[in-house]
Amino acid sequence: MTTARTLEHPHEPPRRRSLPTKFAVSSIIIVLTLVIGAIAADRIVDFTTEQKIAQSLEPYGDADVDIEGFPVLTQMAGGELDTVHVTADRARYENVDFTDVDVKLFDAPVDTSRPIGTVEASAVIPLSTVDSLASEHASLPEGMSFTTIDGELFLKGSLLGQDLLIGIEPKADSRRVVVDATTIRLGSGEVSVDSLPSFLTSSLSDIVIDLDFLPAGLELTNIDATDTGLAIDLHGTGVTPN
Repeated sequence: MTTARTLEHPHEPPRRRSLPTKFAVSSIIIVLTLVIGAIAADRIVDFTTEQKIAQSLEPYGDADVDIEGFPVLTQMAGGELDTVHVTADRARYENVDFTDVDVKLFDAPVDTSRPIGTVEASAVIPLSTVDSLASEHASLPEGMSFTTIDGELFLKGSLLGQDLLIGIEPKADSRRVVVDATTIRLGSGEVSVDSLPSFLTSSLSDIVIDLDFLPAGLELTNIDATDTGLAIDLHGTGVTPN
């Protein structure tokens, strides 16, 4: 006998999930698995490539390498890396010491026989290295060496038993450092180089330090005196490592 209540609330069998819904969930899981696997593979290639680059730089010093951009796999397949960021506390290149090295390589080919698209770099040349470069590539007054005082560059020596400081201004000139004398301090007195006869200042003029040891294509764009040496900025296109 059917009552009013059973008519009002008939028993309904449980609904089963349709096959398309199960298929959609499975598809999503498969896609996510493939994406995660691809990302993991890309990160592995990223890490191993960074390690290989760091190992290739070991003759110059201990460097940290970071390949920027994602994914690395497609960059490798294209034959060049978009951006490679290299930093090092200390480095030695062509028997010249550098500190605070920061280099960015843009469009760096996987095949190292080809030139690098663009290079932006900065580093500090220690004062002791500046002295060595100057003694090798320039004619400094005898007994003088470079020093910095309050962020300004000087040649330091002695004359008549008093400290001699020659204020100089370094300038970037392609692949050369050009040094112009500006002031002369002897003891407590200071005079402008321009006010002195040329025969007294001729040895202080046109002091040039060649940096031809740098990789072909790199040029100096800026030089600043710091407490530890000369901070240099470099730029180049089509750079070929030596």
